[in-house]
Amino acid sequence: MDEDLREHRLDAQADGLKLDEAAVAGIFAASDALAGQYRLRATLSDPAVPAKVRTQIARRLFTDRISPAAVELVAQASASATESTGLEAEIERQGVRAVFQQSGAVGRVQEEIFRFARVLEGNSDLQATLTDPLIEVAARQRLVGDLLASQAHPATVRLVQRSVQRRGRTLVKTLDDYVEVAAQIGRHTLARVTVAQPLNAEQLTKMRTQLTRIYGTSIDIQIDIDPEVLGGARIEIGDDLIDGTVQNRLNEARRLIG
Repeated sequence: MDEDLREHRLDAQADGLKLDEAAVAGIFAASDALAGQYRLRATLSDPAVPAKVRTQIARRLFTDRISPAAVELVAQASASATESTGLEAEIERQGVRAVFQQSGAVGRVQEEIFRFARVLEGNSDLQATLTDPLIEVAARQRLVGDLLASQAHPATVRLVQRSVQRRGRTLVKTLDDYVEVAAQIGRHTLARVTVAQPLNAEQLTKMRTQLTRIYGTSIDIQIDIDPEVLGGARIEIGDDLIDGTVQNRLNEARRLIG
C-alpha cells in the first residue's frame, strides 16, 4: 500500500474511533513499548504475517493494558504496516494528531511548536540540556513546562514534553514533524520560509498563491527570520528546497571565482 494512502487511511480510522484522553495516553504508551521491543515491532509489521494475525497479536498484547480505542488503533496500524515503515512512529503520529485535534486550536499550537523548534535551533545549550540522557526525562519535561506553561497552549506544552522523551531522532526534527502533522490535519502542505525580515500580508498572499499553483494543494507558510540570508527567501517543502536568498547567490559566486 502506498505510504500516503496508508497514512490517510489510518487517519480516517483514527477519526472514526473518536480518540479521547485515555486513548491518547494509551497510544503513546504503545508507541513507547514498540520502540523498545524490536522483535514485537518486527512481528507486527512483517508483511509475511497475515494482517488478520497481526491484528490478533496486537489486541492480545495490549488489551487490558491501554484503552479499547487505543488497542483498536494499534491493531489497525499493525494490519497496514510494512517493514519499510516505522510502526511505532505511525502510532506516535496518531497520538500527536489527536492532541492537536483535542486542543481546539490547531493553528496556534502548530505555530507555537514551530517557534519553539526555531528557538532550539539557535540555542545549542538548551537543546543539549533537553536531550541529555544523563538528566531524567521527568526533569527535562519540567524544564519545558517552566519555559512554556505561562504563555503557550497546554497542548503545546504536552507535545514538546512528549518530544523530549522520544528516542532516535533529533529534538528539532521531531518538533518539525509535529508541525507537519498539524498541517496535514487540514490537508495542507507545509512550507518553511526563511527570510531576513518579516513578510507583509501582500507578500505572504502572493507567495502562498504561487506555491499553491506549483504544488496543487493548499499551503501553510511558517516564517523563520534569519538576518544572515540578507534578502530573498529560502523555501523548504518536504524534500524540496528553493533557495533564492542573497546569501546563497553570494556563496555561488564565491565558488565560481574560487
